[in-house]
Amino acid sequence: MAKVGLFNTKEALLEGYCDLGRPYHLDNNMKKGKGGRRVYLLGRVLKSGNISLVRYACNDGKRKRETLGVVLKIETDYNIKRENEKKLRLQVTACDELNTDLERKEANFKPRIKSKVKLSDFIKKVGDDALKLTGNRHSIYATMNSLAKHVEAYAGSDVTFKEVDLDWVMGFIRYLKYDALNVNFTRTEDTERRRAYRIGQNTQNRLIRNLNYILKKAVKAKYISSNPMNDLDAEDKVPAKAGTREYLTDDEVRKLMNTPFTHGRYNIKEAFLFSCYTGLRFSDLKQLKMSDFKPDKKNGRYLEIEMVKTKKRFKIEIPDVAFDLLPDTEDDEAPVFFLPKNDYANQALRRWVEDAGITGKRISFHCARHSAATILYSQGVALQVIQKQLGHVKASTTEIYSKLLDDAQKEASDMMDKLFGKEAKK
Repeated sequence: MAKVGLFNTKEALLEGYCDLGRPYHLDNNMKKGKGGRRVYLLGRVLKSGNISLVRYACNDGKRKRETLGVVLKIETDYNIKRENEKKLRLQVTACDELNTDLERKEANFKPRIKSKVKLSDFIKKVGDDALKLTGNRHSIYATMNSLAKHVEAYAGSDVTFKEVDLDWVMGFIRYLKYDALNVNFTRTEDTERRRAYRIGQNTQNRLIRNLNYILKKAVKAKYISSNPMNDLDAEDKVPAKAGTREYLTDDEVRKLMNTPFTHGRYNIKEAFLFSCYTGLRFSDLKQLKMSDFKPDKKNGRYLEIEMVKTKKRFKIEIPDVAFDLLPDTEDDEAPVFFLPKNDYANQALRRWVEDAGITGKRISFHCARHSAATILYSQGVALQVIQKQLGHVKASTTEIYSKLLDDAQKEASDMMDKLFGKEAKK
């Protein structure tokens, strides 16, 4: 077969890939109703001359249009041509499979189950798709990558949906309960350290819920016929443990203020206390610049930034005690705090917390955010104000902190009964 030349104009690109004689082609030349296809692929010419691929599906008299985000580019060399042919081949194959599934459905046949798809690959794809949509590496993307790592730790990277049944799911839950480690510490051989970094009950609950989310999507994609998690008994699941967010009291924050930080050259003390006073997340502290601070003649100064986690802009008032912590910098566009990666920062933070004589609490950088909220609430600040200060989208997120203090008060009350109850009854 003679080598096909480059389609280097928009007219040549559209005509070349609409050639019905090609094994993989667009259906722009297909006359209405010809071929009886329910799912077909059209190309829409963009202003640039490139072609955007659009998939149409006709079902029950309704036509659904889906822009695929796939573009065939004008071919200036054969690398682009090979990439175009690969893109078109994959999309035509997907159309063929969807068309076959619709035909089987109309004939009252069960959809074919694509059970050879790998579970961890699908989980990562869901995460990658979310990242493309939001650009946020700290939400669904991070959650899905964590789930994929645990799936691979339990069953390897080659497990397919064909193997994911009720027994597999129950085995995965047992792994989470008794063997799973924080994914950042899976390589350590130290037995005591491995035990210390076992994932907690709430992390187990979150991973199980995320697996359920993935399996629901897999059912819709026809990778499995049903979700095996629907057959779990209540006692097989791991419930969320309420009120487990660790936080520091105002007295403990004062202890840290008066304790020197001697565990490296980073601004961990300044950044952690700044978070205790403002509620900023570690990811936001790392990107903080002096240019983010705005003067306010009436209220002093405020901070206006886009949160890394939510991608939403928010404004918070900055107390003097927090502003005074900022290290000197000559560049208003450089990061204010010199900080390591989160894992290393938390290790150094815990050593400093021990130096301050604070024991019995597993403190991480995120605990500063919890501390800010609980301290403000304990001082009578309204939940609506705390919600705005922390940048919470939902009021229910902020209400958790009132529950934490209510639980602490109940524990204090129970402690009084334990200490003096027997004597009072004599």
